[in-house]
Amino acid sequence: MEAYEVSQKILSIGATYQVRAAGQSEVLFTVKGKALTATPKLTMVQGESGDDVALIKGNFFKTAFSITGADGTAMGILNFPLIMFKKTFTLSSSGQQFKAEGGLTGRAFTCSDSAGTPVFEVKKELALKDKFAVNCTDALPREVAFLAAVAIDQKFFEDKD
Repeated sequence: MEAYEVSQKILSIGATYQVRAAGQSEVLFTVKGKALTATPKLTMVQGESGDDVALIKGNFFKTAFSITGADGTAMGILNFPLIMFKKTFTLSSSGQQFKAEGGLTGRAFTCSDSAGTPVFEVKKELALKDKFAVNCTDALPREVAFLAAVAIDQKFFEDKD
């Protein structure tokens, strides 16, 4: 699995996240959201301000997030239960369905395919702003894994820690 980190920027208008390879300072992608919106809508760009790569949109209750490429092609859909006793979600991408559980605290998710093989892992780390360690295989587009970490933050952690 390749290791990355997704961290929320401090002092930004709207949710802004930066994606880096683990232990590196170079920003691979930036995910920018709009401030004061009823539903989450964030755009992933190359580097800090490059070309659009992908878009993630959530519904009002943050139970469904759709991920599309810059050209509008569907890349994935995340679904969170409306009522849950433990933090879980399902992810559909590339014609496959993956399931993830985060237990009661939901600070670490392992997303597995139907055979139980881990495809990506997301772990919330202790930091001033939300920060996640993301490990992913090439069974899933890495952009989908990064945006899944953003969706997890939007659903479970944003403004709650």
